[in-house]
Amino acid sequence: MKKVNVVILSGSCCNPSLANVDDKIQTRVKELAEKSELEVNISVVSISAAAFGGVAGVSKEVDESIRRLIANKGMSVLPVVIFNGKVAFYGGLASAVLIEEKLRGCICG
Repeated sequence: MKKVNVVILSGSCCNPSLANVDDKIQTRVKELAEKSELEVNISVVSISAAAFGGVAGVSKEVDESIRRLIANKGMSVLPVVIFNGKVAFYGGLASAVLIEEKLRGCICG
């Protein structure tokens, strides 16, 4: 079974209402991964922790691109969801179609 490492870069430390969005993302990703016969390892990292220590498993380039994204668009881009070290989507709960597409990319990529 192919594994996908998922990191949710969360803003719930600053805006507690985003915790609900994080939960919905986790649920949807788990359901769609199971449907695609993928094993997922999901971790949630607060933006505060990431600001000081970076995001584990993410390249320096991806980390920098996330920082630029936040600098340009603000905190509205949170949560940022990363599949296997690459940004899959950001700014809320993605559609099932988009998540399936990104998961398929993990299978083929």
